[in-house]
Amino acid sequence: MTKYLSAGRVRECINHLSAFHIFFGTTFLVMTKSRVPVGTVGRLSLDAENRLHLQKYFRVHPKSDCFFTPFQVKKSEGRWRAPKYASTSLQAINTQGFSEAILHKKNENLWGWAPKYHEVLVEKLPRDGRKISLLDMAIWFAREEPFSDSVTTTDLIDWFVKLFNLRNVDIDKLFTWPSKHDLQTSIWDTTPPRWDDLVEEFGLPGDVAPQGGAILQSLEFSNIGPPKKLSASLAPRLNVLTGDNGLGKTFFLDVAWWALTRTWAEHMLVPLEPVATPPQIRFSVSNGANQKPVEAEFDANKGVWKVAAPSAISGLVVYGRVDGSFAVWDPANPAIGGRDSRSAPSVASFTRESVWTGDDKVEGLLRDWVRWQTRADEFPAFETFKKVVQRLKPPELGEFEIGRPQRVQGWSMEIPSLVHSYGTVPVIYESAGIRRILTLTYLIVWAWEEHKIQARAAGRREERQMIILLDEAEAHLHPRWQRVLLQALLGISKDLHEELSIQFILASHSPLLLASAESVWNVEEDKLFHLQIDKDGEIRFDSIEFEILGSVDSWLRSPSFDNLHPGSESAEQSLAEAKALIAEKNPSRQRIREVSRSLANNVAADDPFWMRWMIFATQNEVDL
Repeated sequence: MTKYLSAGRVRECINHLSAFHIFFGTTFLVMTKSRVPVGTVGRLSLDAENRLHLQKYFRVHPKSDCFFTPFQVKKSEGRWRAPKYASTSLQAINTQGFSEAILHKKNENLWGWAPKYHEVLVEKLPRDGRKISLLDMAIWFAREEPFSDSVTTTDLIDWFVKLFNLRNVDIDKLFTWPSKHDLQTSIWDTTPPRWDDLVEEFGLPGDVAPQGGAILQSLEFSNIGPPKKLSASLAPRLNVLTGDNGLGKTFFLDVAWWALTRTWAEHMLVPLEPVATPPQIRFSVSNGANQKPVEAEFDANKGVWKVAAPSAISGLVVYGRVDGSFAVWDPANPAIGGRDSRSAPSVASFTRESVWTGDDKVEGLLRDWVRWQTRADEFPAFETFKKVVQRLKPPELGEFEIGRPQRVQGWSMEIPSLVHSYGTVPVIYESAGIRRILTLTYLIVWAWEEHKIQARAAGRREERQMIILLDEAEAHLHPRWQRVLLQALLGISKDLHEELSIQFILASHSPLLLASAESVWNVEEDKLFHLQIDKDGEIRFDSIEFEILGSVDSWLRSPSFDNLHPGSESAEQSLAEAKALIAEKNPSRQRIREVSRSLANNVAADDPFWMRWMIFATQNEVDL
């Protein structure tokens, strides 16, 4: 039976070896394996041997020629090294950083150890006196090796010592043997560790482009924003955030946008006051199975967020903000902020005005609408636009069609129009709610159409994944519109492309929107979240189980809206006083009459509570 080193133990060895210089895992082992002499030199092509050594033991990513180092690195450098590392940086380490330990004839392949090289190497170990674990070194270099079931941890260490010809003096000066506990702890598994299980959290090497079409799977952050700590595992289709104003819904969307695009929609989020623990953001952007979160840490000295290169990048992202502005990110469109694995991130941001009238990145809704409509044979976008507009329209609204463009006094261009049952209205005069729907429709369709054009020009496949972030999705919308909004949004993907999937992350204050979700909610694809202040004054972020509550009143009384009374505040207070009085043992008749007057002034005559109150008053001999 064959066994392998476990992925967990390999990850642990990476953590342990990160305290030691890479020299001990490269040049030192190459020279000991080659049995170079001490006090003199022997022939050795050190650069070439180091290159072979790196290729055999440090090439981890199957699509990359770069090398991964488990050894000591600077945070700014990351753990990936270029293919020329052996003849560049590592050569400098050998001839400069460790020159006192090595004998070498310049420009010749002659190398050897200095007489007292161990003393020099001991000085290069950590200052706290730690030595290198023989077990950790053996695990790293044997991580892909199959072993028979009879092999023990001691056998593994012997394998490593013999492989690299380590002498007793080398081991005594530089290494430590495992403890009894280490020898008894299981380090084996039945399957070999996958490369992505080992190094996924360290980002991608420079010669591998991130995989596209990813969604946001998880998001955590601490020491920034209203909640001190927040952790969310997101659903692949619909995510709805509820909670009072000021608790962090918009903040969550801003951080989600950054995790997806690696840029801020407006202002960079920073800690508002000094904290002992550096602020962190952890997130997983993936297009398949769950991946280990990427960790970003805020550098207060430089005022930047440090984060490793992503292993996957999101698909097309549209962010609709509460002030009417939008941001769009497209991995295939460099003209509006697409990026490859080497360039800095950027996005296209649009003000509420520029979405309509255009700027240097977009023609704008007014011009594009007219262009699409009058040249529909050239622009299939118009048919898509019409479909989405009709989908977002409440069925009770009656006639609601796209009319012919027309000139409007004061404008030097034709203006699109909508045909209602009461007449034709140029869209610049439409209500705030209809304008918001038109804006959202236009940005989604425009982003998708531009993506198709850019993907075709680049010779790449169109995305099959989009992410839409909406802050206060129901803003300016009449209850009729709120009632159909979710169902309409969930159907948009098929209007754009039959294979397109959309992940929605929405912040909402509308119990009607949640009530409307009951007909479309899928517990396997959707999630409901809530922000609230607990009794200690701390903001909590919770995932709430979605229930069928039936009415808007019931949703107001639910945890998603902090169990609010569906009536006025005065009615809620009167009812609370009445319930408290009913609970008293000997309520006074005068107090019952006072509360009755309060109920009459504030509570509707058909409220079910009146039956209970009348029985209570009768029992206490009070006429109402």
